[in-house]
This record gives sequence, C-alpha cells and structure tokens, in this order.
Amino acid sequence: MTRHAQELIRPLPVVLRPRPDELLSSWLTRHAAYYGVTRRRLLAHAGILSHSVEALDNEITLGQQIMLAGYFRRQPFEIAAMSYETVRANMRALIRPSAPQQSCQACAEKAERADAKGAIGKSWMQGWRITCRVCGARLSDEDDLQMAQASAERFSDYWDSALDGESLFEIYASPAIETGTSPLSIAALLCLPRWPAPGELSDGYRISRLLNIVVFGFDDFAHRMGLSRAMSKGLFLPVSLRIPLLAGVAIATHDPKAILSSLYEHALPRARQRFAKVDDALHTIMVGQSQIDS
Repeated sequence: MTRHAQELIRPLPVVLRPRPDELLSSWLTRHAAYYGVTRRRLLAHAGILSHSVEALDNEITLGQQIMLAGYFRRQPFEIAAMSYETVRANMRALIRPSAPQQSCQACAEKAERADAKGAIGKSWMQGWRITCRVCGARLSDEDDLQMAQASAERFSDYWDSALDGESLFEIYASPAIETGTSPLSIAALLCLPRWPAPGELSDGYRISRLLNIVVFGFDDFAHRMGLSRAMSKGLFLPVSLRIPLLAGVAIATHDPKAILSSLYEHALPRARQRFAKVDDALHTIMVGQSQIDS
C-alpha cells in the first residue's frame, strides 16, 4: 500500500478482535452494531462496493481485502482467511449463505462472555462439519438442538468414521491441495435411492438410500425422525443426517472398488449412470484418505 493510500484510509478508532474461525460477515456485523450504523453504511465508509456483507464472504477481491485491512488494522490475508476465498469453488454449495444451520454452544457461550455475542464461526456454516473447528465440540442443529445428539448416540459406532469423513472433506475444501475427485461424488452416490430389501416396505419406508448399505440403520433413523425429505434437497444436510453420511463416505474410501460395486448392484436403474463419473478417480480419493492416516 502506498503512503498516499495510507493517508486516505483512516483506521476505525476501535477495532473489535475477531473470534477464532469467525466469519467475515459476522465480524463486520459486530462492528456495525458497535458503531450504531447499518452494515451497508459500514461498507460505504470503508469504500467497499458490495450489496451485502454476506456477499464478501463468498467473493472478495484483493482490492477489497486491502481496503478492509486498512480500515480495520489487519493484513489482507487475515481478511481473506475470514471469507470463503480459500475454499474450493465446488464446495461452496455446502456453505450456508446467511444464517447458520448449526452452532457450537460452547463457543457461543465463550463469545458472549467475551462481549462478542452473535459471533458466527465459519464451521457453523459449512455442510461438511460435524465438530467445531475451534474447540472440537460436536455441532448441534439450530432448529433442533437435541436432534444431532440423538443421531450421535444412534450412530455412535460410526462416530470415528464420521470424523474421518469430515477430515476428507476438510482436506478437499482447500484448493491448495490436489486430491482429484471430490468426496462430494461419493456422498452423492450414497444419497441415491436403492431397491429396498425384503420386508422394508412393510415398515413404511418411503425412500430407501444406498447409504443404508454402508451405515446400517440410516433409513430407519431418517424415516422415524421425519428427515427423509431433507435428502432430496441437496447435500447440505442437518447435522443429524450429516454424521452417518460422512461416516459412509469414509467407509467407502477404505475399499472403494468393492463397496461401490455393491452399491451399484442395489441402485435403481436410473441412478446407475452416476457411478461412471467416479470410477476413473477412485484412487485419488484413496490418496486423500492416506493423508488422514498419516
């Protein structure tokens, strides 16, 4: 930054300390509340042309990073780190655009005690997280704080696998790490409908998923908890369904050829064409798993 630019930028007199893993829009929103101005007014003061602070989470230019860094007494890379600039593009579909769907109660309480009430962690917005990136506590669904706990208890035998699945997604999320095929591909396959086993229809199943083959009891849990419809809305799932899905992804990478072959046999005919898209890149997924093991 030139000396002339430094003279034009007058840093704010009070700059709030960002919370660990805090989202950029959350940090900016706290500043707007502190100064008693709207969020748009805050951006205008910093010379940022953006229709919302949430838009900066997803796309922030180097110039905007430099401008915000000057006004908020930070380095540009620190501003970028609070955004999704460092997240692989095809993982953005697993990121909430505004209000979080899950939260870490422990970190929320710590933020309130630190006079940072309302601070939002990035991992609260990311659909591949089941634990808080800061403290490692289990995340809870915002609309039902007990649902994720019920899922964790129901799939307790799969919890370690779910953590491995979370790590697979976390590794892939960074564009700096070349791992090849996204674990999103495996997750998408596991969410496909399958032929129900004998006796399942009598239990009232509406849809049977391939994930049930890898994580036994998934269909029963989703059906009994009234969560079956959530599977048809995309891969951004409640934490309660995310736990078994991440476990399924991790298990599938242990012996992908054998497991995907089994899944293919149980898939409905219209779903089988999806398998061809991942066959050529299975070895790259296994590379990602070896990075976790090492």
